[in-house]
Amino acid sequence: MIRVILRAASITFLSGILVGSAFVAGSATARLILPPALRSDSGAPGDWASAIPVFWQAWDYVHEDFYKPEIDDKRLVYGSVEGMVESLGDPHTLFIEPKTAAIEQSKMQGSFEGIGATIEMREGRLTVVAPIKGSPAEKAGLKTDDIILQVDDTIIQNMDITTAVSLIRGPKGTTVTLQVQRARQAPFTLSIVRDVIRTPSVEARMIEGTSIAYIRLNEFSATAPGEMQTELKTLLAQHPTGLIFDLRQDPGGLLSAALDVTSQFVKPGQIVVVIKDKNGRSVPCADASGRSIECKTKAGGVATDIPMVILIDKGSASSSEIVAAALKDYQRATLIGVTTYGKGSVQIDHTLSDGSELNVTVAHFFSPKNNDINEVGVAPDIEIKITEEDVAAKRDAQLERAIQFLQTGK
Repeated sequence: MIRVILRAASITFLSGILVGSAFVAGSATARLILPPALRSDSGAPGDWASAIPVFWQAWDYVHEDFYKPEIDDKRLVYGSVEGMVESLGDPHTLFIEPKTAAIEQSKMQGSFEGIGATIEMREGRLTVVAPIKGSPAEKAGLKTDDIILQVDDTIIQNMDITTAVSLIRGPKGTTVTLQVQRARQAPFTLSIVRDVIRTPSVEARMIEGTSIAYIRLNEFSATAPGEMQTELKTLLAQHPTGLIFDLRQDPGGLLSAALDVTSQFVKPGQIVVVIKDKNGRSVPCADASGRSIECKTKAGGVATDIPMVILIDKGSASSSEIVAAALKDYQRATLIGVTTYGKGSVQIDHTLSDGSELNVTVAHFFSPKNNDINEVGVAPDIEIKITEEDVAAKRDAQLERAIQFLQTGK
C-alpha cells in the first residue's frame, strides 16, 4: 500500500496502530507525486552493485566477530534501514516496524489502547506534539512540547521512535511511568494508566448564553468532512450569528479531508494548498483512492458566509495548517491563538513486504498565497496564549476571546 502523508507527528502512543488517516494527511498514491525509479529485474536499483559490497562486508564481519553467539538478522536489517533513513536528517522520513505500523493503522479505525499522545523524535529527544483530547495522557497533564526523558526504568535519548513507542504502549489498565521535562522546569514524573482511546472526529454545540456556534475537529479522517457537514447543517438551522472552528491539538490527517473541510467554508474553485516537489515544481493533490485531483475547493459548502473564527495552537499541524492558512489567505476567518506547529512537508507512506512501513518526505506544501508553512507555522491574527493561571482556573482564554470578537467585531 502506498499513501501520501500530511500529518504532523511521527508516531502515536498507543498499544495498537492503524494504517490510515490521523497519521495520513493527504492520503494519495505515491506514484501520483513521483514516478518510481527504474529497477533491474532483481528489484534492486541500477547503482546497487557499487554500494552493496560495503554493506555485505560489514554484515559478514558482524557475524564473524561479534561476541554474542546469537544474532537477530531481522534486527540487523531493520537497523540498517533505520540508519539509512536517519542519515537523511528529516524527522518525518521514518521506518516503522510491523507491530508499530499495525498500531498506527488501528488508530485510523477510531479506537485503540494506549495513553493517547502524538509524539516525534526531535534532535534525539522524544517530544510530545499533542495529547489526544480526553485521553489518559491529557488527563494526567502531558502537554505539547513536553520532552519524555525516561519510560519506566529506560532512559530515552537518541532512541529510534519505534523502540520508544514500544516502551510506552500497552494494554488497557496497565500503568506506564514517564519522566517529563517541561521547558526550564525541573523534571517530574507522571504515572499514566493506559486505556482504550476513542477519537470522535467532530464535536459541535451552541455556546451557552450566546448565539454563537462551536465546532471542533479532532483529526482529518476519511469520515470527518461528512461529519462536519452534518453538524454544520444542524448548527446553522439554529441561526447562529457566528461560528468558532476549533483546530487546536489537531495533528492532521488526510489531504483529501483538508480539501473537503475547507470547501465547507469557501466558494468553489479556490486553491486550498500548493504542493511543490524538491525541484520546486507544483504537483497535484490526490484523493484517498490515489486519483489525481485539483487542490481546489468543491461545490456544496454549507457555511460560506457566516462570520467565523478559527482557534489554533502549537498542536495544530499539517492538514490543520492547510485549512487555517487557506482561510486566512482568503480573509474568510480570523485566526485566534498561537502560531501552529509548522509541519508543511508531504510524505509517501509505503507498506513493505513484511508489514513494516517507510514514510518518505517528497514535497512541501504552501498556502494559496505561496506562504511557507514548514518549520514556520501559521500565525494567528490575534495572539492569545493560555497561561498557567488560565489552566489552574480552567479558563479557556482563547475561546473567550473568540466569542468576544464575534460579538463585538473587535
